[in-house]
Amino acid sequence: MNEKEIRSFSLEPLLEMCGRRPGDFYYDGCLITSRVNTGDEVPMDLFRYPVRIDAFAVVFCSKGSISLLSNLTRYELGENSFFVHLPGSILHVESTPDAEIYVAACEEEFIRRIDVDIKLLSNLFLQLERYPLLQLEPGEWECVARSISEISDEGVPEAGDLYSTEIIRSAIRVLIYKMCRLIARHLEQVRELSPSPRSRREEYFQRFMTLLRQHYMRERSVGFYAAQLNLSPKYLTTLIRQTTGHTAINWIDDYVILEAKNMLRYSTMSIQEIAYCLNFSNQSFFGKYFKNHTGQTPSAYRMGGGAADAAPAPATAARRRSPRGRR
Repeated sequence: MNEKEIRSFSLEPLLEMCGRRPGDFYYDGCLITSRVNTGDEVPMDLFRYPVRIDAFAVVFCSKGSISLLSNLTRYELGENSFFVHLPGSILHVESTPDAEIYVAACEEEFIRRIDVDIKLLSNLFLQLERYPLLQLEPGEWECVARSISEISDEGVPEAGDLYSTEIIRSAIRVLIYKMCRLIARHLEQVRELSPSPRSRREEYFQRFMTLLRQHYMRERSVGFYAAQLNLSPKYLTTLIRQTTGHTAINWIDDYVILEAKNMLRYSTMSIQEIAYCLNFSNQSFFGKYFKNHTGQTPSAYRMGGGAADAAPAPATAARRRSPRGRR
């Protein structure tokens, strides 16, 4: 995409940009679609470019395998597995020719309109930030597939058809809650591996991470986040280190560098524009910050295509190793 920056898309413009296919179901902020191999055609055209999607989404792989990048972290999906996408994350899917892929995505306002508990959904999805890839049992996939098929078969209701509208909304609610049940089962398995109750410091860590996701592009000061949590910067740093093995500033830097890498790799913004977008006072300060954390200048990283991404940043590595972010 030759865009000035990585765009955030709602579902309908994304679908229109990529081109609708027969069988694509879109209704009022909900997209349910499949991409199945038909000869030499690459199945996943919908996310062939990196895109930031303003929706909760689940990518299912029912056959074959796909490689998926979410915020520069690579995940490999095999048969009967699915990936949970949080709103605002950058998604890029690379599929193999034999893959069969299904995507179910809902915008937050649509979820509210059909009376699904958005707090329940958000809390459940956020718990999967460190473990967004799930493996399904065959029977579990068949249950999800039936719901997807029922929605697609019903089709988009005609204007004024109140009965069909309620049938569709009810069917989508059922699908959402089925996925929530699968996610909850997965979380229960994770808790069994780490059965001790979450401590108060872990609660603070989760609150800190929520704030960080909201403000990292503008705020890099530990003091800002400590003030939001009514803690001193020193105490917040101690809590985060005890919980994850890394300091608060490590986590802040991790998020800022990740966004900088996304912009350098996927956007056509100049380095100066990226610096200002990330709230650096000038390009020189941004360049020093980036090199200090990656070993490369922004220009070298962009020219090299991000070859230095093989080893994740310390805080990212910690997130992927343990349910609680510990080493």
